[in-house]
Amino acid sequence: MTLRLFKALGLAAGLALTGCSQAEETTATARMSAYNHTADYIHQYYINGQWGGNSYAYGGGGSFVCCIIYPRQWHEGLSATVRWTTSSSDPKVPANPIWHEKVVPIERYEAPGTRLNVHFLPNHEVRLIIWNGASGTSGYPGPPPPEMPDDFPFR
Repeated sequence: MTLRLFKALGLAAGLALTGCSQAEETTATARMSAYNHTADYIHQYYINGQWGGNSYAYGGGGSFVCCIIYPRQWHEGLSATVRWTTSSSDPKVPANPIWHEKVVPIERYEAPGTRLNVHFLPNHEVRLIIWNGASGTSGYPGPPPPEMPDDFPFR
């Protein structure tokens, strides 16, 4: 009787592990990296509640925060809630961060990537791109890395 019980428990555990394995195969993880294409300082950002760091005006792309979980297979309507705070980049102006929030579509991807590149664009627009590399790499489907204008006063 004890042997049957151990076999039954072993079978149940095996099925449970198989179920977990199949569930894990439907999702992937990516590190997050921000690109700030604006003159504002981004104090912090969140993607679906996951903290992503900060980004200086016309900067970013160099650091990563781990991780966001997303579906391995892209599908129509796939989106994320992005929350972020901005303030002036002028060091003489007191930092009074302003919160922004919007639901942003995750751009189509053919295969899972290791990075979620978050592009903060003028007029509070945001692009979310899952990719295996940085902005500016060969074949990258999003904008090039931010470029600081020559006349930007806060370098």
